[in-house]
Amino acid sequence: MALEEHPNVFRFEARLWVSPAPREEALAQLRAQRAWDKENARLQRWWVSFGIGAAVGVGGILAVGTASNLDPTLYLLLLPLGFGGGAILGALINKRFNAPEAQHASLPARPTTVPLTLIPSRVAKAAPEFATAAEIIEWSNRGFVG
Repeated sequence: MALEEHPNVFRFEARLWVSPAPREEALAQLRAQRAWDKENARLQRWWVSFGIGAAVGVGGILAVGTASNLDPTLYLLLLPLGFGGGAILGALINKRFNAPEAQHASLPARPTTVPLTLIPSRVAKAAPEFATAAEIIEWSNRGFVG
């Protein structure tokens, strides 16, 4: 592909990205940000609240269905609603109790990146090799070259 030789285009995780900054700088910033995300993702406990909420929702549906002597087929069909409703409720409770900032105060600052744009495959195939970064970004946002 001719675009891979462009000074503002780079491949990351099998996808082409374009940035107004030089390739090396943008790629280094993106790698640093992904490494921070990978290292600190264990500190994010949203999945626990989803799981607890879903278990409570399913348990609630089973308890109400059993206590009211409903036909088991009926309340078993309602179990996915209990699961989804409980997960949503758990997420809302988690959001309420979590810190308002994007990360916990004890974590180091998350690295930032220059603006990045994912290049769709049809743009990568049709873009001329002499295109500027601004043109590639515009075409990628539109979804076609032209």
